Amino acid sequence: MEVKKFLKNVPLFEDFSDEELEKLLVISKEKTYPKDAVIFQKGDLGNFFFLICSGRVKVIIETEEGKEGILSILYPTEFFGEMSLLDGEPRSATVVALEETRVIIIERNDFLILLYKHPELALKILKTLSLRLRKANRQIETLMFLDAPGKVARLLIDIAQERGKKINNEILIDLEFTRQELGNLIGVSRETTTRILKSFEEDGILSIERNQVIIKDVWELKRRI
Repeated sequence: MEVKKFLKNVPLFEDFSDEELEKLLVISKEKTYPKDAVIFQKGDLGNFFFLICSGRVKVIIETEEGKEGILSILYPTEFFGEMSLLDGEPRSATVVALEETRVIIIERNDFLILLYKHPELALKILKTLSLRLRKANRQIETLMFLDAPGKVARLLIDIAQERGKKINNEILIDLEFTRQELGNLIGVSRETTTRILKSFEEDGILSIERNQVIIKDVWELKRRI
């Protein structure tokens, strides 16, 4: 992978000149994590900023009993690990590679110097943090006020809005999650998630083909929320 070319397509660094990108490369390191590798754990010291080049990661919290709640799934060009760098506190969640994942890593001191030299970066990071906070508030609302079918319906609508492909009047979703991971995103068991998806399919709201979901009736799916 040509890292410089990749960085040019990352929204966070889109305003950097070629010279500035070269300087960024000097302070950056690449690392590849295998599937299921723990990149860092909740409570670890926050010494690095991570930018995803390829693959996917999940940001999770776990109970003492080992139950997992997924806070978010992050994709290429997205970043994580910035909170601890900014506030100096330990990591607030655990991050795990969902598949083989390549990242660019920037050490904390270099990252902070980068922010001082490029204040527009701080604004972009704040915008991303704001969007993530809104999403977290939406997740809290979902967990507190919706029944299980409503939770699954909202999750599918959210995924469709973020990563869906519109084909005529239908929306195609590449379902990159197991049923367990889908359930963990909304606090619903795997069995319940599977049952609800099947009921939506029987009602003609969607169809499931291997790792794809085709939402056939968006308005009816929204009505189930």
